[in-house]
Amino acid sequence: MSAKSEYLLWSSSELESLRQHCEAESSLGRSLKVLEQQVAASIARGVVVPGQGEAGSFEHNTHKENARLIEGAALLGRLNNDEAALAHARELLESYAACYREMPFQVARNTNPPGKLFHQILNEHIWLLHASLGLALLKPSLSDSQYRALLEGLFLPMLEMFTETYRHDFDRIHNHGLWAVAAVGICAMVIESPEHLAISIEGLDGSGETGGFLAQIALLFSPQGYYVEGPYYHRFAIHPLCLFAEAIERQQPECNIFAHAEGRIGKSLHVLLSSAYPDGRFPALNDASRTMNLDDEGARCAMALLAARYDVAPELLALARQQQGSWLHANGVALKRAVEGLGRDVQATSQRFTDGPEGNSGAHAHLKQGCGLQAQHVVLTAGQHGMGHGHFDQLGLTYFARGKEVLEEYGFARWVNVETKFGGRYLKENEGYAKQSVAHNLVVVDMQSQHSGDHGLADAHHAELDLLAGSDAAACARCDNAYDGVAMQRTLVLLDSRHTQTPLLVDIFSLSSAVPHVYDYTFNHGGQVVRWWDMESSPHPVSTALTTLEVLGESAGYQHLWKVAQRPAATAHCMTWLDGDSFHSWHQITQAPSEAYQLRVGANDPDHNLRPDAKVMTRLTATSQTFYSLFESHGHFDESLEQCSGARPEVLNLHVLETCEGAAPGIDALEITFRSGRLLLVLAEEGAVHAGRDITLGDHECHIRAGVNLFDL
Repeated sequence: MSAKSEYLLWSSSELESLRQHCEAESSLGRSLKVLEQQVAASIARGVVVPGQGEAGSFEHNTHKENARLIEGAALLGRLNNDEAALAHARELLESYAACYREMPFQVARNTNPPGKLFHQILNEHIWLLHASLGLALLKPSLSDSQYRALLEGLFLPMLEMFTETYRHDFDRIHNHGLWAVAAVGICAMVIESPEHLAISIEGLDGSGETGGFLAQIALLFSPQGYYVEGPYYHRFAIHPLCLFAEAIERQQPECNIFAHAEGRIGKSLHVLLSSAYPDGRFPALNDASRTMNLDDEGARCAMALLAARYDVAPELLALARQQQGSWLHANGVALKRAVEGLGRDVQATSQRFTDGPEGNSGAHAHLKQGCGLQAQHVVLTAGQHGMGHGHFDQLGLTYFARGKEVLEEYGFARWVNVETKFGGRYLKENEGYAKQSVAHNLVVVDMQSQHSGDHGLADAHHAELDLLAGSDAAACARCDNAYDGVAMQRTLVLLDSRHTQTPLLVDIFSLSSAVPHVYDYTFNHGGQVVRWWDMESSPHPVSTALTTLEVLGESAGYQHLWKVAQRPAATAHCMTWLDGDSFHSWHQITQAPSEAYQLRVGANDPDHNLRPDAKVMTRLTATSQTFYSLFESHGHFDESLEQCSGARPEVLNLHVLETCEGAAPGIDALEITFRSGRLLLVLAEEGAVHAGRDITLGDHECHIRAGVNLFDL
């Protein structure tokens, strides 16, 4: 090994630089203090190597913690010249080496192959990666007999399991496969096994195209860096990606790994961090936790690697402030230096990320306005399904404003590592509800999920998406393959004006068909409903709270929805809810009358596996139809001070305008009346007949360009 990286990922000089941050009031300093506390507690407790247990059990959690302690204690020992910490790391490894080879395989609990320590081999990959990093730090101080005992009792049997016993699974292009090649590759570097290193980088066939690290990078990420399974799995997959890439760059710089596949590693770091909400949480797209954030280990590594090896946009560096800890590595030191002196008010930027390994499988829009925690962030999905973790949610929407997710993604139906909930694995309700279209913020056709709920069919199709000219935060997505004979289009605009303190979200969802269908516009919200109310020009139907809960349907997720309240059919519906310290109002108009329902998740759920979230749905039957919706965040409420202001929205009315000649194909014109005035919003498709012309809309003369047109009336 080269002198600069004698500990694989760390050199002596880098450890000295890291040591200088031990007492610092920074993310690095906090992480070092946490590590010291964890190692001290483990030394006091002594070595504990339990038997086998279910996911989320004491055994599972202890094995998981021990792998990190092996790396952490060895790192702390090198940092502080602490012989007790080094000895503890060695003793942990020796205890596993004494029992691992003879340990039986666990009983398979799902479709993933079982390991010995864990119920699925993925966890064993993660364990080996951390243990190998610990071995790299320990290796110079081990005797020949100690080193040989560790190899023969632990590391070689693990490599044999991953590359021979489960050879059929090793080249799998998946987040599991990425962990597998990184674990084997890093272990191979430490124990100096060129054969294992070769297959970890280039795959079993040696081509670098069907398996191995090179293929994982090229096939899991789009040319722009978007990860096929969404942000939640991206931050999980980025962790081994960062560790193995850094190791390769240090030990085999001739590979030029950061340039591989058009530089997708760096691009993937950028996309992951750009996907985060202003508060650091990741949108819960596909199978995802609603709480995962930038403080995850993988995200910490990604932020540090980006800062150390690339030119970083200030808005991404600003997100590092959401991280309470940092990667204990030279790259973490580089991140600390990059963040120092960064301004507080960094403007967010809208972006479009292409999907698929060739970049031609749709795209995802991240529309942003504002600075810091008060920035708004809208996500519009129109990419490929996402392999086994994908959801049926083409043209789905999530919306973050005023420090919270206003239109919520349900995420997965899973209680991670809660042993009493199917061992923390995915529950049957994940397929029965969370993946289904009705669980998302979109329009469902005929109470059926997109692509008939067929994973294979969904994987073969995608939508199309473009950012719109004339606005810093507008996008349009189109999909004509989710339902037979139905074309869907959704246009989203973050509309900033003098009439509201917070920009509005304008949502125009159009459906076109030659035959009638039932269209259900649905969205998920938090907080508590304050009132249903009516626009000035609309009729005043009475909302009816049901005396007996009704199940909304029998399949496609509808079987898990209670109907709580219902409003009679009308062409306009409005609702205000309070979530935390802010009010949010929804305004919707349609051409045909629609019924409105308040819903609650949880029907037909005897095991209480689903969260009892609140939903709203408007339903109508038509051939073609457009749902025009506005979402407005407003006011302030402080319960402790008993103070409230701005509880009523600024928007009073919506009205769709037509030209003097009638409807204009490819153009939507929406007049919005506020308490303080009126705005005319005109959206014109590229190539629309009236684009580039002066036209009359209602009684307004307007020159229309392709894209977003805004007129203050």
